[in-house]
Amino acid sequence: MNPNKVFIKTLSSGIDFLGWVHFPYRRVLRTSTKRRMFRKIKNNFKYQSLSSYAGLLRHGNCYEVKSELLKAVEKNGR
Repeated sequence: MNPNKVFIKTLSSGIDFLGWVHFPYRRVLRTSTKRRMFRKIKNNFKYQSLSSYAGLLRHGNCYEVKSELLKAVEKNGR
């Protein structure tokens, strides 16, 4: 096996795939995905984007991220 291409990790560290980190019994949003989402909402707010992100967050364990997103929207006064 090529040491530059094969990574052996523990299952408790999660599997990073498609913007999510998958654990055996839960799925959390990747940190970089979360930062990108908040940056886009802050710089170019659209209700369609907010609805899209809310739909995305429904697929994982993201109650806290949803509440942060709503607070950020309210903070911007929109």
